[in-house]
Amino acid sequence: MRLYCFTTPMTSSLALTAIALMTPSIVAGQDGLVPPTTPPGVTLVDVIRELSASSDQVLWTRLGDAEGRTLLRSHRDSPGVSRCDATCAVEFPPLIADPAAAPFGDWSVVRRHTGLLQWAYQSYPLYTWSKEQEPGEVATNVGLSETTALKTAGSLAEAGSLLPPVGWNVARFEPAAALTLPAGIELRVIASAQAVVFVDFAGRTLYRSTGDSPGDDQTCSEHGCARRWQPVAAPALAGDIGDFSVEVRPDGLRQWAYAGRRLYRFEGDSLPGDAHGRDVRAEWEVAALSENFRPARVTVTALPGYGDALSVHGLTLYMGSAFEKYWGGRNLRDSFTVAYFRGKRLGGDACSDDGCLATWRPFRAPTGAQSRGFWEVIPRRDGTKQWAYKGFALYTHSGDMEPGQNRGHAIYDFADPAGRAEALDRVAMLAAIGNAAGGAGVYWNIAKP
Repeated sequence: MRLYCFTTPMTSSLALTAIALMTPSIVAGQDGLVPPTTPPGVTLVDVIRELSASSDQVLWTRLGDAEGRTLLRSHRDSPGVSRCDATCAVEFPPLIADPAAAPFGDWSVVRRHTGLLQWAYQSYPLYTWSKEQEPGEVATNVGLSETTALKTAGSLAEAGSLLPPVGWNVARFEPAAALTLPAGIELRVIASAQAVVFVDFAGRTLYRSTGDSPGDDQTCSEHGCARRWQPVAAPALAGDIGDFSVEVRPDGLRQWAYAGRRLYRFEGDSLPGDAHGRDVRAEWEVAALSENFRPARVTVTALPGYGDALSVHGLTLYMGSAFEKYWGGRNLRDSFTVAYFRGKRLGGDACSDDGCLATWRPFRAPTGAQSRGFWEVIPRRDGTKQWAYKGFALYTHSGDMEPGQNRGHAIYDFADPAGRAEALDRVAMLAAIGNAAGGAGVYWNIAKP
């Protein structure tokens, strides 16, 4: 179990009264409790590098505020303590937490000199930066500067070179940093499981049985079960480490367990990111450290020929993106990645007029809904709110009548101005967002998790 304890140093005149309010962390898998990945108002954003001759590349995942702005950490802070005083906070506004906020997992709160609570990740307080004009610009520039000097035309990095000042860093989402992991076991965001999940050395999803308990030698000991659910073997010299223990099975096999529950692979998973065992039987679940937020009634559904997709009330969800040159098409595995900033610039304008709305129905966010994880609440022109996933607003299609249908997939909606001033503005907007050289419009495809 992870338990952090902090004291407030009094040696610096810049130190704020920042006492960490802590309670014991919830351990994933223990008593069936899995904490959320982020608190309300904190988002997760994939930092993407756009490539000129292949599909976009996900570099790493960062933390963002409710609007997706880059969150930063300061070198001057220490665990549980913010040294960003009132003057500093003008340029670097602290990420304020609700007065009733409680710590969990990697998340804690510190009390500022104003009495307000501030969120801290892995004990370090979080801030936005007033100089960032477009959400994620700073993090994208950092990602590009770390990987290559080549920048795709129209990318954020070409609009400017805004990087964090000395002493500040982008707050990256690194759940493994606070855990002690055995060799051969890692942590990854498994999109199809909508969770942060333990994986093996090959990136394959690990599972546990909800009926398993310490000392129980019956789970998956029969021959047929062992073929479908394969125990994760521990080396002969391996010993307990952190929350991981080595359990000896009746056949003598040494098996890894986390928080007292044995870990398994599922025979139906063949590639990293697969989570086909998640719905096979009620007593089996992915071995998750934390569970990603998703709106009510949203599930991950397997669509034949297309893999996993997001759905609400069983109906397929779709995203619309501005036309752009995209190598490899949109129907290959992992080819649905589109730069976050393109979705943010488009907002709810993929579909806004009455004709479009007769076919595409916005996935409305209820009153009081808060951005969280990969999901954001965005405003529409009519004053309503809409759910967006990984930066892109989501819709259902009027032609889908039953679960599993995807009649709205792979539709090209060309923008035809027909000489109208308002339509010409839309064409210009779509062309600018998609960097389209030969036309403008919206491409509709299933929303991949």
